[in-house]
Amino acid sequence: MKLLVTELRRFWGRRITWGVAIAFGIIMVLAAVITYTQTDSPDTDTRQRASEEADRFTQDCIEAVTAELESGANFDDFIVENFESLPPEEFEQFLRENTCFADPRQFERDNVFEAKVILGDVIPGDWSDVRPDTSEPEIFDFAGEEVRQAQAGLQGIVPSISVFFLVIAVMIGASFVGAEYKFGTVENLLLWEPRRTRVLLTKFAAGFASSAVLIAIVLAFGSALFYVVAATKGSTEGVDGRFWLDLVSTIGRASLTGGLFFILAMSIAVIARNTVASVVAILGWFVISNIVVELAARWFRQWELFTNATSFISEADTPRFEEIQNFQQLVYGHGYLTAGFLVVVWTAVFALAAIVVFNRRDVD
Repeated sequence: MKLLVTELRRFWGRRITWGVAIAFGIIMVLAAVITYTQTDSPDTDTRQRASEEADRFTQDCIEAVTAELESGANFDDFIVENFESLPPEEFEQFLRENTCFADPRQFERDNVFEAKVILGDVIPGDWSDVRPDTSEPEIFDFAGEEVRQAQAGLQGIVPSISVFFLVIAVMIGASFVGAEYKFGTVENLLLWEPRRTRVLLTKFAAGFASSAVLIAIVLAFGSALFYVVAATKGSTEGVDGRFWLDLVSTIGRASLTGGLFFILAMSIAVIARNTVASVVAILGWFVISNIVVELAARWFRQWELFTNATSFISEADTPRFEEIQNFQQLVYGHGYLTAGFLVVVWTAVFALAAIVVFNRRDVD
């Protein structure tokens, strides 16, 4: 317990911890200020006119498509099948939700910051009604075959910037033990506590918990700033209980992933005995992985570390390539919970390797 308390104090006492946190906090404040200055106050009359114009556009589209189908014009087989099989009122609803959908925002002349953009799209309606739902499989027809589509999940500010907070965890995790190797303090620590596995596991535990808390605080701070912008000058329309539940869970998943990336970076630093090597290895893979996977190993995409990390954070399906009718089509690989489990597996492999190396290798 004393060792754990010591490592926790060491984490929160390091300049890099507070330096990175303060830097990202300042960036968040600047982004919120810029958003505030660039956004317009909502205009109720403009919103109403945009909604009416979108309704007119949709109705005109429905009438035009229906008339062309009745005249025998060529359309996508999927639309023709629905036209032939659905009653007129259900087909009209189908067109309204798909082919003829018109977002009122495209008819607005206001530049209004919507609170819902913190998590995702700002389609009109309550968040609980319009949020992406990956629990329902989305099937589409591709070259005569039914294929399950990989859904993108949450694409708002918090899910999108979370990948940058993984960089925080990597930097802090790599330097957490890399600095000890650099300044030769590992030997002194092992004189106090010679059980090496216990030392490393304690560092993992302290770093995981602390980096997760740090990321949660910074993300919550940024979310609060943007919500204040929306509440004071923009719009909080559609924000409901499900929105707050999704926000908390997204920050939680991002924090857990950041804690795992701390362990991953620290493990590589133990193996390489160098901070820079760890950071370059992880961030280098982040940069080149898409190129390598795309050109040489498309089958590996659904198992790749960053693909699964981002899928887990954004509650998205992980995609994979499948050969369909001589085409490489990107389809459903697995869900976000499986993606989170795979990030744990990646981390465990490197952590176990670090423990083995740390126990068998001389410290000096």
